Amino acid sequence: MRVLFVRLSAMGDLVQSLGAMQALRAARPDWPIQVCTQSTLAPLLEQQPGAWTVIAHDRRGGLRALLATRRRLRELGCEVAVDLQGNWKSALLARLAGAPVVGAAARWRQEPTSSWLLGRRLAIAGPRHPALVAATLVQALAPEAIVQRPRLFATEAEVQAAARTVALLGIEAARPFRVVVVSNPADPRALRPTRLAELANGQPTLLLAGPAEEHVQWSVAVPTWRQRPGELRRLVGLGVMVHRLGGDVVGPDQGATHVLAACGASTTVLFGPQDPARTAPPAVTVLQRRELPPCAPCGRRVCHHPDGPVCMDFGIADGAVTPLPPWLRSP
Repeated sequence: MRVLFVRLSAMGDLVQSLGAMQALRAARPDWPIQVCTQSTLAPLLEQQPGAWTVIAHDRRGGLRALLATRRRLRELGCEVAVDLQGNWKSALLARLAGAPVVGAAARWRQEPTSSWLLGRRLAIAGPRHPALVAATLVQALAPEAIVQRPRLFATEAEVQAAARTVALLGIEAARPFRVVVVSNPADPRALRPTRLAELANGQPTLLLAGPAEEHVQWSVAVPTWRQRPGELRRLVGLGVMVHRLGGDVVGPDQGATHVLAACGASTTVLFGPQDPARTAPPAVTVLQRRELPPCAPCGRRVCHHPDGPVCMDFGIADGAVTPLPPWLRSP
């Protein structure tokens, strides 16, 4: 049976959904897998073992892009379409494939009324977490599918390219080192700049900054790897390199942290305003401030606490480990 998965965004959510897709691939190796995602994220799915087809949708291309994606989806001849995202756009693209559409019921969707476009609606035994939603939908197709942590793969050339970049930044590329994922301090999810030095903790450390932080500077004497748009394969190469060397990753609950964790790197995620039961990556260590403010958890992009994002003002040494829900403890 040909199965189409639709997961357009965001980067971390796509990665978290990948474990279920890979489980279906393992359980039913004769079923070709098709994944429709936005073009900027499509490179993440390269190097997947087995028969995978990635349909890159230009989300900024308007009606012309929508029709082009529809044509490609129809050409695939899928027998079932799985809406992993749960909004109007993902449900519409799944419907345009011309196959019966399966998705989460309204209560577990980003846009509940989009469930009208589904042919089959499934309840989720827990919160609307991307990994749990994907696992539920996949196991409805193949009950024997065993969902584990998602995995991203890099070529040897990509790993060696990452090693050369790390060496140019002054870090010995043959020994373990730490990657600290940094982002704009204005984001309430970001690690606090005053805590970056203690996260390095005297060990070889690399700051990882994304395209949105192109002009942001940090007042710590730590080399910075600056990720530019269109370079997701470099990020995967770095993650696989860190995993092989036995290094580790520390970061907030943001896309780059999820990608590095899916490359196999030992990862600690510092959570502040978000609820780990809804967004934590699988098989990581989750730390939170021991005393969260009354306004937590929240999903705001701008902090409304009178003292700013105090929920992120902690480090590894003084953070409290938050147990992961059962569906995130996969090996």
